[in-house]
Amino acid sequence: MAITGRDIERLLYTDTPDPILVVHNGNTEIVAAAELGGHTGAVVVCSRTEVLRKVGERDLSDQDLTAIAGSLSAAIRDPGQPPPPWPA
Repeated sequence: MAITGRDIERLLYTDTPDPILVVHNGNTEIVAAAELGGHTGAVVVCSRTEVLRKVGERDLSDQDLTAIAGSLSAAIRDPGQPPPPWPA
């Protein structure tokens, strides 16, 4: 399952409270942290808080979003490897 830049954009700009990006049943979804228990088998990718902690509160370009998505996709494919760096 590949994470896309649009997935990251949805995570950053959703109205969902305390949003988390998950992979569930082969699809990416944005769920509220409080509702995560209702998504049995979902793989947590990251939260909006984690993304903002890494990149700060700033507008991200499409290239930045794609780089973040690529890093997260790599981490999901091979969790034993260090992830590629996120945009500064």
